[in-house]
Amino acid sequence: MFFERAVGQEGARPAGLSAMRIAVIGAGPSGLATAIALMRRFHRPFEAWLIDAEDAPGAFADGAAGRAPTTEPARDLSVVPDRPEDFCDWLKAGLLAGGSVAALRGAQDLHVPRGLFRDYVMARFGEALSLRRDVRIRTFRGAVRHVGPCAEGLRIGFRDGECADFDHVVVATGFGIAQREAASWRAARAAAERLSQEEAPPPLTLVGNGPRLAAILLDLRAGGYAGDIHVAAAAGRLPPSHGRGEGAGGMTFGAPPATRSLKDAFRYIRRACRAADAQGGDWQGVVDAASARLAAVWRHLPQAERNRYRRHLLGLHRHFSIRIAGDIHRRLAGAFEAGRTRFVSPRDPGSSGQNTVDCREMPSARALAGLVGRDAAALSVDDCGRLLSHEEVLCGLSVVGAAASSLRPGPFTFAETVRQAYRAVLDIQTQGLASVSQR
Repeated sequence: MFFERAVGQEGARPAGLSAMRIAVIGAGPSGLATAIALMRRFHRPFEAWLIDAEDAPGAFADGAAGRAPTTEPARDLSVVPDRPEDFCDWLKAGLLAGGSVAALRGAQDLHVPRGLFRDYVMARFGEALSLRRDVRIRTFRGAVRHVGPCAEGLRIGFRDGECADFDHVVVATGFGIAQREAASWRAARAAAERLSQEEAPPPLTLVGNGPRLAAILLDLRAGGYAGDIHVAAAAGRLPPSHGRGEGAGGMTFGAPPATRSLKDAFRYIRRACRAADAQGGDWQGVVDAASARLAAVWRHLPQAERNRYRRHLLGLHRHFSIRIAGDIHRRLAGAFEAGRTRFVSPRDPGSSGQNTVDCREMPSARALAGLVGRDAAALSVDDCGRLLSHEEVLCGLSVVGAAASSLRPGPFTFAETVRQAYRAVLDIQTQGLASVSQR
């Protein structure tokens, strides 16, 4: 593998190549999960490009970001869907073998450093690649400007003016399509260092209310930054913490209605949540079960109702679906109680300018629409991860991970991203083999 800066002549398709050519936009956890799924389930030769605007594969856990705990517990972080305990087993075989942690708690509930999770993902990536002598993986640094049809499939245009053609493109950019994680960390540290040198510094404003915001805020405090920090968040509250349960567990919801109204869908969800609460389910299990049922209802909603959900409810749904580790939640609460950290309105005049750092993680449907040159209000994603515009499939385009979650409801978990990746790969295999075999 290699990491290069320019396409040059590599953008041309080699003559006589029968292997399918696939681009994966994004080299973070979503992109790596997609590449692993390709190597495990795409049963013919292929060449895959892992494309990222900034990071090499696995760089999502470099530096301070790698010391931050994973948002989800180990039990939910397997990259092998038919082995949901795979990450736990990897931890037990290495870090926890024979140790007191394994004896007391096991690995299922651990929130390990992201750098350790990166090591696991890259280990599984290397193992999958070693078993595929008919596969070529290339890594490429380049900012994607546009994805559109061409004579032989899809063409990716880069911001430097170069382009490359592919049979299929998978958008797996995670949260980076709207605001890159590495940029948030660098900007926060630079702003804190600059403000620490001033005699009467203004507050440092962090925009967001998710796990990235939590990790950056605590890193600044751990690094000795004592200035005022304002958190500009519409929710005005901390992200919820994980419970110790197994998600929805044995909770059962009634069959979802075939409604075409978002109002009716949420009326059903509210009734189902009350029933689940009566069964003794905790709030986390109720929210997870509701998310799964809302995904089932989604396929019956017209595009106008889907857009209403994205405009008015997606942010709220995501806030209660994504959690942070319990000890991180307690440390955050302590930071706010200390008095030098407080919430402010996103419209506060002070929450803009050079002392403001964007830590938001919400992927933007508009950014995805700009990438493919379509109207954001017309975009949707089907159960196989295919991108649709006005209910028509955009051939050769799949969306996986957080970018897909910006277009439809469902569990906001890494396990769901892995499931999406495998469904997308199986669909690529079904849809793409005929066209490749004709060459």
